[in-house]
Amino acid sequence: MTTNHCRPGFPPVPQSVQSERLTIRPSARDDAPYLKKWWNDPQVTGPGGNLAGMQYDDADMEDWFQRYVDGRECSTHFIICLREADERPIGEFYIASDDRPGCVECALLIGETDLWGRGYGSAALSAYAEALFASELCEAMRMNMRVDNVCAMRMAQKVGFVVEHVWASGAFQTVFLSRAAFELRKLRQAEIEAGLRR
Repeated sequence: MTTNHCRPGFPPVPQSVQSERLTIRPSARDDAPYLKKWWNDPQVTGPGGNLAGMQYDDADMEDWFQRYVDGRECSTHFIICLREADERPIGEFYIASDDRPGCVECALLIGETDLWGRGYGSAALSAYAEALFASELCEAMRMNMRVDNVCAMRMAQKVGFVVEHVWASGAFQTVFLSRAAFELRKLRQAEIEAGLRR
């Protein structure tokens, strides 16, 4: 397993993804003010377990960019942007670990709290899953989340994730989405939209 790096011997995970409402693109230095704001906001990081925010200062941000962005052949950290003229950054998506051809572990957050509850998280997750599975280089996705993070669980379920297991501590759980389950969910949704299924 390779953590926070591109997996040797495999093409990179999708580097740019677009959906009807969103663009997911590699992180860049210009994104630092957004990331710093989101990571230091307890309202944003609290549901993931960082109840006081991450307390990143400028030196921390510089170190993070040097470790995870600068000089990369491919990205594993991405910015979620609205598909508007200014491509407003609204959140982050990243590959936490890469065990292809089996599975990639991912995480995301919508950092702009005024946009919570509008379906952007599930839209980003669905768009990235679509691109990742279309590459035919991966069979599943996993996410880890707090058991009490109801909004994150609802987002994951909308895309087709199911609980794989609850951690021994009882505080976290791992959710899982197979490529086959994602394709079946898409087919059923198309049938519902066509009036062939309720």
